[in-house]
Amino acid sequence: MRRARGPQHVGGHRPAAPPGDGLQLARGEGNSDAITSTIDGLARRGELVAIGGTLDPLGASPLQLLIPGKVVRGHPSGTSQDVEDTMDFSVLNCVRPIVEQRPLAEIKEAYRRMMTGEARYRMVVTPH
Repeated sequence: MRRARGPQHVGGHRPAAPPGDGLQLARGEGNSDAITSTIDGLARRGELVAIGGTLDPLGASPLQLLIPGKVVRGHPSGTSQDVEDTMDFSVLNCVRPIVEQRPLAEIKEAYRRMMTGEARYRMVVTPH
């Protein structure tokens, strides 16, 4: 997973055992327990940026963050510099998007899937 979508350099990474289905984060599912489980895998002074989630609170203790100097923060979307850095990283590492395609004739179904959260990754409507 790290090779497919992760950072170019990982220092001091110790994988934490996520509760339940460890693939929840990889599939983009919002699960506070799975998100919280990644904190122990951060390097000292590491940062977890939550760009999605649920209404459930995170279960991190202050000591998990204070002693190693870790940071957890939320961000609704990236800045223009974040987008540029992401694009540069994608080109450098040959990262390609995962898309779900629907023909224009199925636009109502594509919209419904997007609005109900059934769509995974990118929803793309094609002419045919």
